[in-house]
Amino acid sequence: MRVRQGDVGDWPFMYALAKRGIVESISPWRKQPMEETLKYRETILKGFWTWIQQSGSIVFIVEVPVEKGKSNSETEKNQSIGYLVLHASSREEITGVNQGWIMDLGVLPEWRGKGAGRVLLKAAEDYCRERQVPYLGLAVTSHNVRALHLYEKSGFAEERKLMVKLLE
Repeated sequence: MRVRQGDVGDWPFMYALAKRGIVESISPWRKQPMEETLKYRETILKGFWTWIQQSGSIVFIVEVPVEKGKSNSETEKNQSIGYLVLHASSREEITGVNQGWIMDLGVLPEWRGKGAGRVLLKAAEDYCRERQVPYLGLAVTSHNVRALHLYEKSGFAEERKLMVKLLE
């Protein structure tokens, strides 16, 4: 697995994977029909690449080799299997302390649990360390146990809770 910086050519992959990941990110507290949720999220996603560029955020793409061949020089094709969007110049909302913020992370389902998420998180951490950004934060739905486990194993700790109450 290797990580590289992403560019606009990676957007179709990211967009498709982000759409697939919506289902895992929805809180069971939200009773909205899936079609409405998907329509809303697609609207947000359509402007996401523009936001990435305008905010100075960085994209990391994790890839695996899929084909090796030889011609005059060795060539190698890679398959993108995941991405991470990092906003490295965020501020923590209570203290104002500089921090990096992971805006989105996605890994193809067949590659989950195989280290792709860990290498993406490490790339984000290394990027922040190089720029002397002291903290790295993210948000995750509390029922996304697999993601929670990855983040906790990577050293992230719960700092606050976002709570919701269904008003009927």
